[in-house]
Amino acid sequence: MKTKWDALIKKYDVAYQEELKALLWSVREIEKAYENKATLEEQEADSWRKVSDRKHLSSGDLAFDGEFRSSVAKLKANLDYAIEELKEDESELKSRVAECARLVKKYEFLRDRDLLEYANARELDEADDLEDWVMNATPD
Repeated sequence: MKTKWDALIKKYDVAYQEELKALLWSVREIEKAYENKATLEEQEADSWRKVSDRKHLSSGDLAFDGEFRSSVAKLKANLDYAIEELKEDESELKSRVAECARLVKKYEFLRDRDLLEYANARELDEADDLEDWVMNATPD
């Protein structure tokens, strides 16, 4: 049986699903950013090892290595900024997901309460009808 709460339940359930998808996307993006940062750190460490293992370095090698490290540092800074932004988004999304879930539960409770009231009223009507029928029945 449909109640006046069904449309609100559907509305907030759809919103909950959309917010949950956005939250999962955000979590995956944060994980990717951390993986990319780890890759950059590995490449930076590998570069340090290669430079320290070589006995003869030209000025071009040192310049290239310095430029590489500078680029890596910029990329890591950009990743740190992106991670912070994504974490802020994640926090906002978590609160929106929780709010949608709270509203779905609230309207489901109200729907269930209305359905229970309807069922109780129907049972009372049936009991009253049965009582009237018994009282009005003529003994043979």
